[in-house]
Amino acid sequence: MIMDKRSYSVSRSEKSNEVVYFEYDKIDGYKVTPKAKKKDSIEVSKIVFINDSMSEKIIRKKIDKKIAYLLSQLKLIEEDGNPDEGGIKRNLMDAEKLKLQIINNYVKYLGNTYQSLTLKKIQIIINQLRFKLYTIRDLERENFFYMDREEDYNMNTRRGR
Repeated sequence: MIMDKRSYSVSRSEKSNEVVYFEYDKIDGYKVTPKAKKKDSIEVSKIVFINDSMSEKIIRKKIDKKIAYLLSQLKLIEEDGNPDEGGIKRNLMDAEKLKLQIINNYVKYLGNTYQSLTLKKIQIIINQLRFKLYTIRDLERENFFYMDREEDYNMNTRRGR
């Protein structure tokens, strides 16, 4: 099966006989590459959202899902009596990555107030994760020194010949 390199545009218009031409290379908007592929369907390689409100809604939904995931992970860490240091590091990296994504990629699509509030939320999550990581490391260091002192005490109380 030979695939054509054609590009199609779907637009909705009140007039039925209107023809719309786009220069696909010069369209400025939010670009999305779909991941879902179904058998026996039209293959879509790229979607460009030109409408600003539509692209903002999509990006907001995407960011809100990621923040909700990070908050659920933070809640699990706080409920867990013995949290995993690797899991906290992974969540911390995800939160910092999301912050950089918002700053680098999504700034031009989001409103100023939503962007600043979202960055503040993410910074609070990052601070909480760093605090948890610090407390875990502090407890490990304290346990290490306690075990070291206990071994020194046992070595000094032994009787020699």
